[in-house]
Amino acid sequence: MKKLILNLIIVALISSCSKSQPFDYDLLIRGGTVFDGSGNPGVVGDVGVRGDRIVAIGDINGRSARTIEASGLYVTPGFIDMHSHSESFRLLNGGQGPSFAFQGFTTEIYGETVSMGPLGGQRRNELPDELLGKWESFGEFLDYMEKVGISINVASYVGSGGIRANVMGYDDRPPTHDELAQMLEMVRKSMREGALGVSAGMSYVPNIYMTSDELTSIVREAANMGGIFANHARTMNGTDPNAIYEAIAIGEQAGAAIHFFHLNSTSSTEADTFLAIIDEARERGLKVTGDSYTYTWGITGLRAYIPAWAQAGGVEAMLERLRDPVERERIAATFVTEPPYLANIGWHHVRLGVDNPSVNGKLVSEVASLTERSPEEVFMDVVLDQEGRGIVIDWNNEEDTLKKVLAQPYVAGGTDGSALDLDSENLPPLVHPRHIGTIPRLLGTYVREQGLLTWEEAIRKLTTLPADILGLKDRGALVEGYLADIVIFDPDSIQDMATFEDPFHYPTGMRYVIVNGTAVVDEGEYTRALPGRALRGPAYVIQ
Repeated sequence: MKKLILNLIIVALISSCSKSQPFDYDLLIRGGTVFDGSGNPGVVGDVGVRGDRIVAIGDINGRSARTIEASGLYVTPGFIDMHSHSESFRLLNGGQGPSFAFQGFTTEIYGETVSMGPLGGQRRNELPDELLGKWESFGEFLDYMEKVGISINVASYVGSGGIRANVMGYDDRPPTHDELAQMLEMVRKSMREGALGVSAGMSYVPNIYMTSDELTSIVREAANMGGIFANHARTMNGTDPNAIYEAIAIGEQAGAAIHFFHLNSTSSTEADTFLAIIDEARERGLKVTGDSYTYTWGITGLRAYIPAWAQAGGVEAMLERLRDPVERERIAATFVTEPPYLANIGWHHVRLGVDNPSVNGKLVSEVASLTERSPEEVFMDVVLDQEGRGIVIDWNNEEDTLKKVLAQPYVAGGTDGSALDLDSENLPPLVHPRHIGTIPRLLGTYVREQGLLTWEEAIRKLTTLPADILGLKDRGALVEGYLADIVIFDPDSIQDMATFEDPFHYPTGMRYVIVNGTAVVDEGEYTRALPGRALRGPAYVIQ
């Protein structure tokens, strides 16, 4: 009798376990056109996810906790933004950033000219007041991002401009032997803490004060630890081929792969020249790549237009010069004759983005006409009034150049923008549509409508290409065993809706964005989930 009862209990347990058998998949994406990211055409199939990993691709059978019917939709790896400035915006908005999620980004890369760590010397007070004192080192910044929570993955270069400001402030002079040694140690420490490599904004202070030799020494430290050299060329508007030669020479001498931020030019003729220089370097075996956004107007800091010599010593020194009649006259005379030469595009191509309603959104030339003053006087007064804070939206590219650059096989996607929540109070004074529509514009206008790229090539440029440039592991492709960063969009309706005149519209067509197995966009709605992670570079050592 006891044996019979025991057998009945065992049968009941087996039956119970069978009924509660776990699902084969946490998520099954069924019947979509699957692009693996390699550049191959899409194939109708299924994708199975368990936890944070892709575990099956193809014709899948099995039980799933959730199934997404993706017939008629494109299923791709998550997009990687090679050039993001979202750091402060994400932290001030609790890690959120709907404008990037709706573009399909699952990873963004920070640190163009300065990075959010290390924060020493004159860099300590550059953060918004709400963020001061939260971290100091490069690694502590990444840790803090994860602690707060982020909707998509983040990674960063260590900015050589920030390294220099930590040690030397904003002085226009060569470093001493000891100062250079300190900078090199900061690079090594940041690489061990997870930096992808070294970046340089070579038309910005203090990078503009650095010689090629100084920067080569800094890049070499990162290259010795597997890092790349990512740079914003010394001539902002792409009109000087020497700026391209210089950056390639720095990377080559340092032994680093070379990546150019936002390849652009206000001269279509010069675009042919700089693309030929890059092609020649690639033919010699150098790894040279770039990124581009899909607009002919960009953004830069207000004070970046002030001649570099007048920015020496930091913001307060610059403001003091602007108050001095003699120095002010010299500044006015050297806007277009001294580096960084930004004003040579003409003041009718410079729109102010500042906390002053009387001039915000207006062209400098427009304000000059209204007030019957010179554009230089107007601009200097705005810089003084804003104490150096604010932005400008300025023309920096030809449409023909944009298309030539987008068509290059080595050019990845990058917004040069920030992940914004359009309902937040933490918005810039003037919103550029690239924050909101860069990738939907690429896919809707340049792929679907104009046929500049095939779907599979455009998707490669947003996924496996940036992952390869950066050396990201287990991301950027739909491959079994890779992390489940997945985008599902409607190819017929994907499109940017933000314009310069009316930027406050999210794009259409993005149906699902999945980050590490969790939906950040679900059935076209932003979920406010925070599954993002901080990704560390090749020399990362667990602290």
